[in-house]
Amino acid sequence: MVGDDVNLYPIILLVNYWELRPGLMGARLGELLKRGITQVATFVPWQAAESDITQTLTRFLQAAAEKRMSVHLILSPEVGVHYPYSGLPKDVVSKKENRAHHCQADSVTVNLAPNAFALPSLFAPDFNKRYSSFLGRMDGFFSDLAKTQPSLLRGVTTVLSGSFWKYYRSPVFSSHSAFAGRGGDYSTHAALAFRQRTEQYFTQPEFLEPTAVEAKRWKNRALEETNRRWFYQQSEDAFRNRTFQMLRKKSSQLKTVEMELYTPEADPSATYSNFLQMVSGGHANFSHLSGLVEDAASRMSLAGGGGASAASYIHWTSMGGFRMLGESEKQFLILKSLLLLGGQGGGVLLDESEWFSFSANFRSRAHALACSLSQGDFQLKNRTLYLAPHLWSSYGSLWEELKKKASPQVKMISSVDLLLKNYNSHLLVVDPSFIITREVVQKLISWTKAGRVVVLPRSQLYTEASRRELEKSLSLTKCIDVDLGLSYRVHALGDGKLVVYDLPDSLSFKGEPAAAWQQFLTSILSLAEVESHCRLTDSRLLVVPFERKKEGLAVFVLNGTRRPVTADILFPTDVEIGDLGNALSKGNFDHEAVPKSSSSAPAEKDHRFSLEVPPLGVLPLAVDGLDLTEVQERKIAAQSYEVNQANAFTAAVSELPGFNPSQGFEEVWS
Repeated sequence: MVGDDVNLYPIILLVNYWELRPGLMGARLGELLKRGITQVATFVPWQAAESDITQTLTRFLQAAAEKRMSVHLILSPEVGVHYPYSGLPKDVVSKKENRAHHCQADSVTVNLAPNAFALPSLFAPDFNKRYSSFLGRMDGFFSDLAKTQPSLLRGVTTVLSGSFWKYYRSPVFSSHSAFAGRGGDYSTHAALAFRQRTEQYFTQPEFLEPTAVEAKRWKNRALEETNRRWFYQQSEDAFRNRTFQMLRKKSSQLKTVEMELYTPEADPSATYSNFLQMVSGGHANFSHLSGLVEDAASRMSLAGGGGASAASYIHWTSMGGFRMLGESEKQFLILKSLLLLGGQGGGVLLDESEWFSFSANFRSRAHALACSLSQGDFQLKNRTLYLAPHLWSSYGSLWEELKKKASPQVKMISSVDLLLKNYNSHLLVVDPSFIITREVVQKLISWTKAGRVVVLPRSQLYTEASRRELEKSLSLTKCIDVDLGLSYRVHALGDGKLVVYDLPDSLSFKGEPAAAWQQFLTSILSLAEVESHCRLTDSRLLVVPFERKKEGLAVFVLNGTRRPVTADILFPTDVEIGDLGNALSKGNFDHEAVPKSSSSAPAEKDHRFSLEVPPLGVLPLAVDGLDLTEVQERKIAAQSYEVNQANAFTAAVSELPGFNPSQGFEEVWS
């Protein structure tokens, strides 16, 4: 069972099973059960697994089974684990030749308790050998347990994550924002793998057109950073796939879910501030941690077990800057993480001791919100996607300006396949540094014809085959030329539109002037009919709009400052707003139960309302009167189109000589 077969609750509490004495495991889980906790998560550290996997972990699963609690076992190596070296084997971490290096040729250090250490390179042979041994040991453990004590695995779900890839960055270059600077591992092992993969990749026939000499241009030094980006992304995807496959060789029936786990306190951008706060005894950089949540929430990862996205979770460890924050600051970060990630299948991972340090009132409100998100009462839908070669690298003003205009309903992706799973999105913008092959063009054109808008750059990163494919598809289309500082051409393609924009020589991929993109993106968003549900007149506030299950919107206005902020909220048409707080506290989100006004007088319709949001506050509003039927109709039409396309493709392949339905399509086409 994988992916959709397993539902994760938006708030998951961590229990460090290895810290519990054998006689206290049942008692500790019993205490949690009495307080309403029915599912917990725990990391499985390598060191613990290699020493006594058949003892401590088994006893923990027995105690959980007796209490009929669900357990999520996080197996992938991660930072922020309450174990020396985050659970990694000491001999692997201590070897200098195994260390990862950022672009400034220095080690990538994690400064979290109980000890600081340098992250290993996921390309190092020694690391990979031990990692394979660890996965094989865990696979055998679950297989044996399924034979001898199958009842212990009924409530167990194994969790696989993206591991260390997102942390391979320089603390200097990324200090001003998350994922800034050049991301990726620049160690000797990574460099060797990069050269080998480049030689292999660019020997494909598509890169040899029109002559074999053409392959040299793709390996030109000027494209090294571009090539590194897709290499890092391909390597991360391969790491996910290998982990998924190796764990399920013998225990294929074990429930498995994939997530993207991000620990803001361990991010390289917080390295120096964390150190200064630690030595000075000062407070943590709250605003920086808050910004990291938004940056992490704006990216969508591809799961290793299929074409679906991995659930995104924020991990607050209480071992870094988070523990030095005030209670109101911690509560704000938890609610913000919950709102930005919980509405899309993700949420928050939190130490159980930290959770119960909060007031009962806060836990009740957070639990009610989590229940609503888990049941689909509120949904935060992605309306705009940005296709980039590497998920954890920085990009220029095109991406930054798109985030400002479309956030939080915009996501960066690095896989074209994720488009097939994203029916709500209506606009895709392709980064200028993305290498475009014939297969990419075919998928983008198919996605466009379903009534969407795709924005492509006119760059040198097209293969000859992809250029021919694009020209063939656009040769008979109607088009118009537009020049708004940036010139572009709009083509009518099926029920959608394909936009090809020029990148002037004076603009680089990273240092484009923001004004050059602002007018362009305003025009593109209008063309794609991607309009904000609402906007605020004060940039210090963040608005997160959710579509309610029945009708209307649930709008959450967040004030991340320490002062109250008064601002106006504007809607594209006259609406009614009411207080959603009562419904949240009661756990009742029926349309009829939401009050229309805070006063006894009938609610009045308007397109502009004044709000006062308290410091570090979250103001929930119910909004009625916006017509969202058009968006829903567009989604249904897109799904119908893709089903018809899939049926037509299946019919065409079935007529091929020698076609066997038991074969996969990949075997047929190869």
